[in-house]
Amino acid sequence: MPKPAGELPNDVRDLLRRNHGVLLAADARGAGISESKLRRLTTADRLRRLAQGVYVEAAAFDALDDWQRFALHARAFGLRRQDAFLTGWACTAIRRFPTLGRPPTLPTAIRPKDGRREPFIGTEGRVVVAHLPAAHRWTLGRLRVVSDEWAVVDLARTTRLPDSLVVADEAARRGLDLAGVLPHMRRWAGVGRAAWVVEQAEPTIESPLETLGRFTFIEYDLPMPVTNAWVGRDGPEWRLDGLLPWHWWGYEGDGALKYDNREDASKIVREQQEREFQLRRLGLDLVRYGWPEVYPSREPLVAKVRAMFGDCPPRSEAIKWWKDVPGQGPVDPKPEDWPLPGPLGLVLPAGWRHDLDGLGSDRDAC
Repeated sequence: MPKPAGELPNDVRDLLRRNHGVLLAADARGAGISESKLRRLTTADRLRRLAQGVYVEAAAFDALDDWQRFALHARAFGLRRQDAFLTGWACTAIRRFPTLGRPPTLPTAIRPKDGRREPFIGTEGRVVVAHLPAAHRWTLGRLRVVSDEWAVVDLARTTRLPDSLVVADEAARRGLDLAGVLPHMRRWAGVGRAAWVVEQAEPTIESPLETLGRFTFIEYDLPMPVTNAWVGRDGPEWRLDGLLPWHWWGYEGDGALKYDNREDASKIVREQQEREFQLRRLGLDLVRYGWPEVYPSREPLVAKVRAMFGDCPPRSEAIKWWKDVPGQGPVDPKPEDWPLPGPLGLVLPAGWRHDLDGLGSDRDAC
């Protein structure tokens, strides 16, 4: 029976499946699929050529968002450059770390330094030459990538600060040793910025929206919250995205997916209203925010936050709360877990507000 119009032959589809959506012409030849067959499928817009000798399914590729397409471009580039290891956004996009903004124009890979290889930039990607310890050289099937922690720290050197902190928070939550990478990059450009991101990474944060909520307090030098703290009458009952225990108020980030296109949206709203009622009975005020209030700018949220600090000055006694430990749950906070009632005076990396060219970019900064 002939294939429906637009559907790929089984042998081609099988090769795409084996390589996570990417087909190499060399593999096709080994499977008895001719170059002319690949060209015919490309002309018919059933295959799309991403790089020389590298193809994806056209319809599937067109249905992807920008970051998913970038991940496929990175995979194609990495499969063609077997002497280099994908790094930065090229690696984290494949590893499904959260992303913000626009993807970079080109994926980046590292060639381990051996004295004979030169960096280059081509139409498919860029290769930098740098020291890369053996422990941070990984393989994913046939694909060479740096370790997750190396990729996260590498992109933090050059990427817009809030975007890289979103990735670092996820890495901290996964238990990655980001600080252990820094000594290997001590002479690299932008390592000071990366060190700041590593120091601020917070393992209790569970989403990019929460990262940007917390970053608002850092950016505007405000008293810092406890992230994902528990409160309750006689024990931990409700968890807040952020809590200001000395000021008796907290905040919650509401993503659109929480309500949009869900049959149980009305149930979620009712439960939220009941939860908020109980929190207010504890004496807590609450601020809610969404994406338009924190990205790309956090000015809309900071206006609300400053109003709350004005309405709720610090008290002599803090509300009872419990620390959230990933994988364990609520525990009594230790003295070092308590935030100060006033600002910390954190210093952000110089010039970070002017790095808009770094929206998801990887620049050669080794």
